[in-house]
Amino acid sequence: MKLTKNLAIALETVGCFITLAGVVTEWATHADYGYCIITGGALVVTFGGMIFAKCMKRNWHDEDKD
Repeated sequence: MKLTKNLAIALETVGCFITLAGVVTEWATHADYGYCIITGGALVVTFGGMIFAKCMKRNWHDEDKD
């Protein structure tokens, strides 16, 4: 149970940092502002989903019981 929750948080954190790398790359290469805003919005959604769905949730229901 704890491994599954930690793995889910770890994978979503990696995804957030990959999206953050996309935003930084777009700004560094002087991409259009629309693309930066879209990717920045995706970054906010992924971090928000991770914080509220995984880190703030007290009960994690999983089939694997320790």
